[in-house]
Amino acid sequence: MAGYSGNANLLASSIQYIINVVMTVPALIFLDKWGRRWPLMIGAFLMMSFMFANAGLMGGTGEVIPGGIDDVRQQSMRVTGPPAKGLIACTYLFVASYAATWGPVSWVYPPEVYPLRIRGKAVALATSANWAFNTALAAFVPEAFATIRWKVYVIFGVFNLAMLLHVAFVFPETAGKTLEEVQLIFDDPNGLRYVGTPAWKTKRATKGMSEVERGNVDVSRKVVDDEKSGDEEAGTVEVKGA
Repeated sequence: MAGYSGNANLLASSIQYIINVVMTVPALIFLDKWGRRWPLMIGAFLMMSFMFANAGLMGGTGEVIPGGIDDVRQQSMRVTGPPAKGLIACTYLFVASYAATWGPVSWVYPPEVYPLRIRGKAVALATSANWAFNTALAAFVPEAFATIRWKVYVIFGVFNLAMLLHVAFVFPETAGKTLEEVQLIFDDPNGLRYVGTPAWKTKRATKGMSEVERGNVDVSRKVVDDEKSGDEEAGTVEVKGA
């Protein structure tokens, strides 16, 4: 739909795959330092922006092709010139945003947030749901491009907005926390009734966990980090030899 065909189309797709792989590397290196919430929120915001930009470019400058380009119904519009380049650029930026944020974090987060007694089933369910929705998207997107055309980007932009709000208000930070610390996010420490900690008040605790990994901390004396301190690297630990 951006005016590419043949080898040019194959080259554009190949560049997209390379971007996907390359942009995953920063997340593999810095994900524990970044935490979980901020990459998810920033990624959702960027992806939403690029989806709405694509909707504007295609809806505002695209030409409807009856029957589709080369009789392919799914290629129902044609965009040429600078708008076509903008469409491709926004698509690449969308892929880059996803690869550095939601791509890796969506696999890391489920095992961290569930308690041990249901972790196996919960992660299996999360993985199954992921592939089920991928299958549904593979069936939905081509037909959607053939019928509602540029509005497909609007739908995905709205989904990304919902993802942003969902993470901001519901997803707690789990980076650097033990299973017990994550459980305390959801439950009242005194066991009186369900209270929990609001997701937006949770902080990462990677500094304390780094000390544990180096063997500098007595794990039996490690306690939950102080969520009220406002310090992103807050944590109360007992250092050996102190």
